[in-house]
Amino acid sequence: MSGRMRAHEEIRDQDLQAEYGVSRTPIREALNRLAELGLVEVRTNRFTRVAPVDLNAQADRAEAAAAMIGYSAVTGMPGYTDAQIASLQRRIDDMLGTDLAWAATRAGLQHWYALWAEIVTNAGNRTMIGILDGQLALHLTRTVPDERVPAEFAAHMRTALGQLRDAVGHRDGRAARDVIEPLFAHVTIAPLRAAAAAVAGSRS
Repeated sequence: MSGRMRAHEEIRDQDLQAEYGVSRTPIREALNRLAELGLVEVRTNRFTRVAPVDLNAQADRAEAAAAMIGYSAVTGMPGYTDAQIASLQRRIDDMLGTDLAWAATRAGLQHWYALWAEIVTNAGNRTMIGILDGQLALHLTRTVPDERVPAEFAAHMRTALGQLRDAVGHRDGRAARDVIEPLFAHVTIAPLRAAAAAVAGSRS
C-alpha cells in the first residue's frame, strides 16, 4: 500500500512470518484476502507477488466511490448535527493546512480517504460503509504514483475543499455532491483513464 514493495516484487511467506512473528497460516490467509482484492497475485507452488496497478480498474473504483460519497452527502448532510459539521470542517481545515501537491502520497491519500469515509459513515448506510471499508479502502489509499501532483490539480483540490466546507456548513448535500463528483472526475478518474490509454498505446 505504501509503495515499499513494487509491482511484480515477490513476497516470501518466511519473510512475513519473521517480520510479524506469526505462523504461516495467518500469513497465507492474509495473502489470500489480498489476492481476492486484487492487490497480490498468487500462483500456487510458483510465486506470490505484488500485483501491478490496473489503472482502468482504479478509475472504475474511483467512479464507484464518487457516486457513493455523493449519494451519502445528499442523503446524510441535511441531517448533520452541529458536532458532525464541526468534525468535518476541522478535517477539511487540516487538509487545507497541508501542501496539497503531495495529495498522491500515502499520507495524502489517507487524509482524503478519512474525509470521504466520514461523509459515508455520517449517512449511516451500512451497505455503503461495508463496501467502502471492505472493497475500496485499500485501493483508494494505494499510492499511484508517490509524487507531486500538478499545480493545477492542487489548486483545484484547494478550491473544491473550500466549497465542500461551505456546503457542509449549510448542510447542503446536493452542493457537496456537486463538488465531490467533479473533483473525482477531474483529479482522479480522467488522469487514470489517460494513463491507462498511454500504457495500452505503448504496448501496441
